[in-house]
Amino acid sequence: MADPVTSGINAISVGEGKDKKTIYTALKTTPTTDKDGNKTYKVEIIQYDDAKGGGSRVIGEKKNGKINYNNKANEDITGNPDTQKSINNASKNQAKSIEKDLVTNNAESKAYHEANGNGNQGTEAENSQDNPRPTPEQSAAVNSLTGTATDALNAGAGKAAAGTRESGFGSYVFPKSLRQGTDGQDFLKFDMLKYEPRDFDDKSFSFKKRSDTNKRTIGTVILPIPGGIQDGQNVGYGDSRMTPLDMAKANIALSTVADGFGAGVDAAGDAVTNLSNAMGDNKKALAAVIAGMAAGAGDMLTRTTGAVANPNMELLFNGPSLRTFSFQFLLAPRDQKEAKELIQIIRFFKQGMSPIRTKSRLFLKSPHTFQLSYRNSKGNDHKYLNKFKECALSSLGVNYTPNGNYSTYQDGVMTAYQMTMTYRELNPIYNDDYGNSGSLPAEIGF
Repeated sequence: MADPVTSGINAISVGEGKDKKTIYTALKTTPTTDKDGNKTYKVEIIQYDDAKGGGSRVIGEKKNGKINYNNKANEDITGNPDTQKSINNASKNQAKSIEKDLVTNNAESKAYHEANGNGNQGTEAENSQDNPRPTPEQSAAVNSLTGTATDALNAGAGKAAAGTRESGFGSYVFPKSLRQGTDGQDFLKFDMLKYEPRDFDDKSFSFKKRSDTNKRTIGTVILPIPGGIQDGQNVGYGDSRMTPLDMAKANIALSTVADGFGAGVDAAGDAVTNLSNAMGDNKKALAAVIAGMAAGAGDMLTRTTGAVANPNMELLFNGPSLRTFSFQFLLAPRDQKEAKELIQIIRFFKQGMSPIRTKSRLFLKSPHTFQLSYRNSKGNDHKYLNKFKECALSSLGVNYTPNGNYSTYQDGVMTAYQMTMTYRELNPIYNDDYGNSGSLPAEIGF
């Protein structure tokens, strides 16, 4: 269990007239983890004897926005609805004041707000994305859409087999000190996504875009940026040949398709005439080419004349290629808490990249995918390193003895782990991915 965080003390007036007095309360929040490894929060109301924090005691626990008082809460509180309302309102502000010390990502934010009720909407703290958090109504709408899409996918190949983890992978940071303080270091963020196939667009005869990655995130890992990071972008080119005879045949085929069989016959006659005129005194060469085609001997021209038809060779674009990225991390836990976090991180990637069997075992579904991003110490995209498109984790290797010796801590955890991962982007990089607004910006882009 992580260390609890307690808010500042608030003074709350109780009663009226000569019976009026002041009580002092604060909010104590303790991060916990459920059986599935997801972050949860235990929220308690603390009462003090004075504003300095003397005589502290827990008088109630807050669950889903409601405070359940125990026998240490006196009748001034349990018998007065107005006092209870004041304590609840104060707890909302107290929760907001300590949120940055407890929340590091969207999943934790959701759990934190569920524990404290529906209030306290804000933005991501410290090094995470500075995007507004959705309201509960917006989240419900997104979950409804996601559920509909999931149902459609399940209908196509069948539901996943029992034991399949399709959500609730949790959020992890290693080392724990990575994100502490305003002068935190840059980091590499891995968001696991629920895989979404692309629908066919019968109007444009292409494939539609996948939905927003932020709506498909089911887990997050944050690690230091390793050494040796690089990217490589390649496009395919190949040499192409087209002889004059090939051009003539292409023209005949084009005329036949576009204007009918009669036009194709006319084009064939014109081609023979034009080739004959172009050959001039070299009609023997033309005859050799045609005879070679008829006999299936493509080198008849070379055998009889020692020449070849001009291939009109040219280097032509073949298509894009998909980028590959490799990372290697040497991770050594310094205490039991970091050891547990590291084991969960390895499990996170191993299970996330594994194929998903259907309940019937007739099909295998695609594994979960990942959105990678380099972030600076403020949590924004790193402008001076490359961006990533959605990726598949194609290989994962774990070396349990990276130092060459079998070495464990007292509880059996290895003293160090070396994790090597290879990712491939799902889609190529295109010119329009960089945009064209104004002059070239001073950032790498993809």
